[in-house]
Amino acid sequence: MNSNILRFAAAAAVVLAVILAIRFIGPNIGAPGPTATPSPTASPMPLPPPDSSLEAGTYRVTPFADAGAAGVCEGQAGCTESPADDSIGFTVTVPDGWSISALGGIWVDSNAPPDGAMLIFFRGGWLYEDPCNASGSPSMEVGPTADDFATAIADHPLFDATEPVDVTLGGYAGQYVDIRAPSDLEQCVGEYRLWDPGIYAQGPEHRWHLWILDVDGTRVVVQTMDYPGTPADRRAELQAMLDSLEITP
Repeated sequence: MNSNILRFAAAAAVVLAVILAIRFIGPNIGAPGPTATPSPTASPMPLPPPDSSLEAGTYRVTPFADAGAAGVCEGQAGCTESPADDSIGFTVTVPDGWSISALGGIWVDSNAPPDGAMLIFFRGGWLYEDPCNASGSPSMEVGPTADDFATAIADHPLFDATEPVDVTLGGYAGQYVDIRAPSDLEQCVGEYRLWDPGIYAQGPEHRWHLWILDVDGTRVVVQTMDYPGTPADRRAELQAMLDSLEITP
């Protein structure tokens, strides 16, 4: 009898130990640890006024918000000011050492030869028949779509342009085209200009790289520019900005 009592007392002690373990330890077994509070993400900054230096950081710009904006035209299908383009925003991470041009483009030092570089946003436009004698308004009509603009550039007999290829940038599809200005710009009567509104050649062999996109039915042109002499690190920074680009309609 005494041995049975001892065995019973030992078993009771084990049960009591298990109950205490469940009460004080058990509820925490397998429970998730404390969740770290994520660091707040900095909001993109607005671009400063023209001719300002930029600190390295992420910026957002809505370049087509009014009729007087660069790249917005009147009377041309595809780039006429409309409510649909007002809210289109571009968020881009800019490295140190870049500035804002008077046109709103992001450039390093300048867009001038022999080593300039630039990123800018346009809407496209009608083409000049003779880019070396580009005076007044362009006369070659271009349709309103991204494909229309890319095809018109590639088909122009006086443009040194590549064939359009399918591309996606900032989450939107479109066409990519390269254009190169002549090495002998002194032959031109005036500015070497391909379309308007748009930028004219700043020097011999000025190179335009165009991502012609359809942003929910609105044609948008993301354009970078450089020269054969633009340093590799600057071209890499341009590519990094493109890689960071986010577009919101």
